[in-house]
Amino acid sequence: MASPQAVCERHEVTVRATAGDVYRLLADLDAWPRIFPPFVHLERLGSVDGYERVGMWALSGAGEPAGVRVEHWVALRRTDEDALRVEFRPERVEPPLESLCRTWSVEAAGDDRCVVRLEHAYRLRDDDPRAAEAVRRTTEEIAHSELAAVQTAAEITCRFPELLMTVEDAVEIDGPPEEVYDLLFDAAGWPSVMAHVVRADVRGSGPGAHVLELETLERHGGRFTTRTARVGLPHHGIAYKQLLLPPLGSSHHVRWRIGAGPKGSTTVTSVQTVVIRESGIAAVLGEGTGLETAREFVRAELSSKVRLILDAVKERVEYKRQHDQGERSGKDA
Repeated sequence: MASPQAVCERHEVTVRATAGDVYRLLADLDAWPRIFPPFVHLERLGSVDGYERVGMWALSGAGEPAGVRVEHWVALRRTDEDALRVEFRPERVEPPLESLCRTWSVEAAGDDRCVVRLEHAYRLRDDDPRAAEAVRRTTEEIAHSELAAVQTAAEITCRFPELLMTVEDAVEIDGPPEEVYDLLFDAAGWPSVMAHVVRADVRGSGPGAHVLELETLERHGGRFTTRTARVGLPHHGIAYKQLLLPPLGSSHHVRWRIGAGPKGSTTVTSVQTVVIRESGIAAVLGEGTGLETAREFVRAELSSKVRLILDAVKERVEYKRQHDQGERSGKDA
């Protein structure tokens, strides 16, 4: 049987943004969940042989929500700021592929335009025409989808930055980070911990990841359902992405960082990144509402909702600590 030949496929798109800005966007791992709809989280894991090891978590599955899963793999990444290139190689390649390298490159095409190219270089394990056609078709679909996503994200970032916002909150908890992390990640137990949570359905996607559907009571009455893909990083962080977006948002992902606070406490910092859908402002807030008013509304809503969760965990952890300390004092008396 003939040995499969190496294949190189290139696709490109013109973007109304500077080459440097687009490169920095592609090189920023924290930006990937808002650029690419399937990606939930990316995490640096170290380095090997001149490459960064990057943990990648992304959605797979289509159709009904029950089919959505969070897949995880590790890629080797190399960036070249001078050449405006970002290269990824999966650490392990699944059949029918023998090898795969994905390279993003950016080339200036004027003062405020550039050409973004995505190259897939791969080799199949066997000389199988049907497998080769399936890989070619999948590669083309991914390339068109991801280039369109980069185009949209870059033009929002560079031309309409007011549509992008970050909401940050922090809570200090008198308790160990392990206990705080466990309560935050074990969402199935939230109805017994948080008064506003009516239902929490968790569907596992392998170690450290799941899809969470949450039904909560709203301040002004009624119930609200959210669905998120969540990644746990014991015991220092949790990342999640909203899968049911309201008319006002086109992207929403969150990172909770859990770290040591003063005097043995734990600090949880929530960073929410949102892209506002300008066309949805009137539907939610009424005709004539300006973007600044919409930004203030989004900030207040997101901050209040995350504080309900973080404050409930703080109350539970600190109550347990005080109770345990009281029991120990009673035994020592």
